[in-house]
Amino acid sequence: MARYRFSFWLDANKDDELLLAEEIDLLKRQRTYTSTIRNGIRLISDLRAGRLDVLFELFPWVQVEFLAHLQPAQSSAEIEMQRRLERVESLLLAQGNTPISGQGVGKSLLKGTVTPPVYDEDDTDLLVVRKSTVNSAQNFLDAVMALQQQTQARPS
Repeated sequence: MARYRFSFWLDANKDDELLLAEEIDLLKRQRTYTSTIRNGIRLISDLRAGRLDVLFELFPWVQVEFLAHLQPAQSSAEIEMQRRLERVESLLLAQGNTPISGQGVGKSLLKGTVTPPVYDEDDTDLLVVRKSTVNSAQNFLDAVMALQQQTQARPS
């Protein structure tokens, strides 16, 4: 079994290195110095390689915070769309329709519970996919509102 020893110097004239010396003293008293050095080198090496695996392994709460900050904030248009979808849902429920899967239509649509389509990678040269310039959600809401107005205008 081979064992290796590594040493390094800290400059007591530099405040940040003096603070490190105090932290090292505390770690040695807690008997966690060696594991801290190992984990620190693992962490720095992993981060320099562009990976976050060791960071999330050592600090699982960071992954939770990291993922929470990746969630995009809702724009005012999305908030307005949510409000309109909830209004359509309440109109449909008022007419005696039953809710979908126990949650609001607007909530399920905006939370992305719809599974994305699976594309056949062999046919990529047969189809050109472009982002639509038409606001289909707005078209849907306009059509629903028009139907609602026709229903209300029609005599029973």
